Amino acid sequence: MPTTRYLIAALAAAFFLVPFGTSRGGAVQAGTATQTTAQSRNDGAETNGEKAIVNYYGDLMAKRGPNDTVLYLNDHVAFHHNGAFIQCDSARRYDEYRMECFGNVIINKDSTFIYGDRASYDGHTNLAKVYSPLLKLVNGEATMWVYDEMEFDTRTNVGKYDRGGVIFLRDNLMESDRGIYYGDSALITFAGHVALRNTDYRMRTDSIGYDLNNEIVTFLAKTYIWDQERDFLTADRGQYVRATQTYHFTRNAYAMTADQEFWADTMDYESVGRRVTLRRNIQMLDTAQRAIGLGDYGFYDDSLSNGMLTARPAVILYDSVAEPDRLAADSSTLWITDSLPRTERPAADSTFARADTLFFQTYGPGRSKPGLKKRQAQGDSTTRTVPTDSSAMAADSMARADSTAMAADSTAAGRIRRAAAIGAEEPPLPTAPDSILLSPDPSGIAPRKDSLERVVRGRHHVKLWRTDVQGICDSLTAYSVDSMAILYGRPVIWNGDNQLTADRIELFSRDGEIDYAEFIGSPFITQKAEHSDTLFNQAEGRFLQAWFRENEIHRAILTGNVINYYFVGQDSLPPDEMYVVSSASLTIDFEDQEPVYFNWGGSGDGYVDPLDKVPAGQSLQLKGFSWEPERKPTDRYDITDRSVRPSQRREAEGYPQPVFSIEERFRQTRQRLIESGTWRDRNEPLWVTLDIFNTSTLLYQ
Repeated sequence: MPTTRYLIAALAAAFFLVPFGTSRGGAVQAGTATQTTAQSRNDGAETNGEKAIVNYYGDLMAKRGPNDTVLYLNDHVAFHHNGAFIQCDSARRYDEYRMECFGNVIINKDSTFIYGDRASYDGHTNLAKVYSPLLKLVNGEATMWVYDEMEFDTRTNVGKYDRGGVIFLRDNLMESDRGIYYGDSALITFAGHVALRNTDYRMRTDSIGYDLNNEIVTFLAKTYIWDQERDFLTADRGQYVRATQTYHFTRNAYAMTADQEFWADTMDYESVGRRVTLRRNIQMLDTAQRAIGLGDYGFYDDSLSNGMLTARPAVILYDSVAEPDRLAADSSTLWITDSLPRTERPAADSTFARADTLFFQTYGPGRSKPGLKKRQAQGDSTTRTVPTDSSAMAADSMARADSTAMAADSTAAGRIRRAAAIGAEEPPLPTAPDSILLSPDPSGIAPRKDSLERVVRGRHHVKLWRTDVQGICDSLTAYSVDSMAILYGRPVIWNGDNQLTADRIELFSRDGEIDYAEFIGSPFITQKAEHSDTLFNQAEGRFLQAWFRENEIHRAILTGNVINYYFVGQDSLPPDEMYVVSSASLTIDFEDQEPVYFNWGGSGDGYVDPLDKVPAGQSLQLKGFSWEPERKPTDRYDITDRSVRPSQRREAEGYPQPVFSIEERFRQTRQRLIESGTWRDRNEPLWVTLDIFNTSTLLYQ
């Protein structure tokens, strides 16, 4: 302070304070004051085991009488304790630890500044209570406005409010009923009604922590988030890091986009690019693709349009829009076994699949199978209509039977003709239905024009199950563009009592059901013979085509070096005859998944033996025979025992977005106070420094 300032202060004190009694106690020594300040910073305001007194200063200081214990300070009043400064226009010092401050109060410690109209301070508790219709706290770029009052601990640098507060930090706005401000870490904990917003999100909750320096939000209670006004997210615990625009949820995480819903115990959600990483109890629901994914680890990257599920993953393809809720119902009434008649099964059915790892890739129109559009435009010149009238086929077959090579053995041919619905002819050679007619959606539901195309890949130990078709293979690739699925690794398909195998199987769907299949590379058909547990009808060849109706095999055409074993019995008796036929082709028609018509075509040979006269060297099983009912998935729990969560979309869309009532109240209060002239928005700097307490001044003990 300039020398003239102290001279004026001394003259004023001598003139105004003499009537009340003026004391000139021992002056504060510079070294002592500095030591006391340093001590208070280091050990919580204690010196030699005793609390350090609160240093004070005022241009004018006086007592009202010789017995008065209260010291009155005026003009440039300041206090110092625990490394914190309190300055004001005037004050009352009741003892060495307690005082009241009036007019233009500023409290400062480190980078924290609090502006108020009035304050009280107790050095015993280190608590300053600051009062004003609107209190202002500033830390760096952050400005907090608090109603009526707040507490500030000068030792811990912690402030508290419980009558509402609002904070502005760059483009961030935060408000809450209650809050705790930690000055040392620049962290604020909000409680009660809590609402936040900026250009990236809108958020509401009951309790969060906010790091002012790093713009990190820590969720301490159930939190609801609207991210960039497009996605909805919620969790019980977690963090949001503004620098990376990433949400790290650690309990009961849920996210919803326009077409998808995600659940997991923990979730990392990168807002830019919509990259989602999920861990434990995962569920992905894609309403556009009508698919549900389950697992314990997975990710989805919207920017790259790909995803993955692993750690006991499964995928469910459903048909009806109501199916997710049905799948989430009580399992005791949900799962219908394939032993029930079709009339008793639900109209909608879901396909369950599992693998060691499941991959998902989304492509733009025409990109998932680049050659498909060209083939569709040109058409398939080999495509022919598949005959569907079995009786007409049988009549034609019987009329021409004698002209076939089969007739070479009249005895065998006669026995074949006498068997019900057995004939011989040169069959048509149809191919797959024109893929243009097939719905480009794995569920068979025709998508919108120019919709995206999805490819699903399953790697290793693949299993498939629905009530009427089951399958296993080593790996699988499914295309939504033409509803085609390819099964690799000597796959097996079960349809009712029929087991079909090949080196590779290609399945096509229409209207949510299997429509057509090709079995490529050593195809083999096996079926348990009627009324027998040890005999099996078998057929093998080089290429097999199968047509389905309502997911039940309707017709099969086997071509290329066909060999067929077939066992026949009279009426409902066990089989007593074995048919052995080799031919160029074999057509089988089915009713209720049972063969009712056999048609051998091309050059070949055949004979019939009674079972009791089969030669000793004759095997009852073809070389490639296999019967593996133990590998067949019996229900959806053979695929996954995970439960399905019902969709939360309707509930989430009904959640109210945050309202900023405290902010609105602040703006109205601030405008009213400014217009009344009783308050101003203060931002003046601190004039007090440690030097003022090191200068010789008047002390009143």
